[in-house]
Amino acid sequence: MAELAAKHLLRQRVSDFSVANRTFNRAVEIAEAFRGTAVDFQEIEPQLLDADIVITSTGSSDYVISHDIVKKSMRARKNRPLFFIDIAVPRDVEPRVNDVGNVYVYDIDDLKGVIELNLAQRQREAAKAEKIVAEEVIKFEKWLKTLNVVPTIVSLKEKAEAIRQGEIRKSIAQMGNLSPIQREMLERLTISIVEKIIHDPIVTLKGKAHRKSLDVYLDMARKLFKLDQYNNDHEGE
Repeated sequence: MAELAAKHLLRQRVSDFSVANRTFNRAVEIAEAFRGTAVDFQEIEPQLLDADIVITSTGSSDYVISHDIVKKSMRARKNRPLFFIDIAVPRDVEPRVNDVGNVYVYDIDDLKGVIELNLAQRQREAAKAEKIVAEEVIKFEKWLKTLNVVPTIVSLKEKAEAIRQGEIRKSIAQMGNLSPIQREMLERLTISIVEKIIHDPIVTLKGKAHRKSLDVYLDMARKLFKLDQYNNDHEGE
């Protein structure tokens, strides 16, 4: 557990830490693995003068960090804040240490509470994410259904535009020479008329995209405007 904590500290860019172990050789091994400094287990008290965070994880049945040691160290530290993270079971840090000013002790129970809080937050965020996904799925399904309408609408627009262009050519041939401005005005006028004529049928078809009656409306539109015949006549163009 202590080694996992050391790995986490390294990832958080903590570059200066010491390792104490009842077996000094073991302290040396861990310190070398994590680019730290090995210290004798009896040097824990003087190490408290410079440390900012102390992580304890031993198998001791007695307290390794006592109230008196910490209180004395805090006087020498001039009350600079000191954090203890006690991940040992049973606890390494005497509970009364938390009563010393500017000293903060977190044990397994505290960490469990933090984990549960974070888990609850993640569950809330997960619920939000699921809602977003569900909404997007509904939108996608709606969009997918509208694809059935698209070919008919495209055919309707294409036929209307083909008719418009044909009538424009006939009108221009009969009118004689028209100025560029007159041609542009004629184009705009006919485009506007065509768009207004096909607007309502298109809106109606889009409105039926999510209903069971869609196929009936599509079939009716294709027959009313003879779109299948138009597509057959212009196939391959």
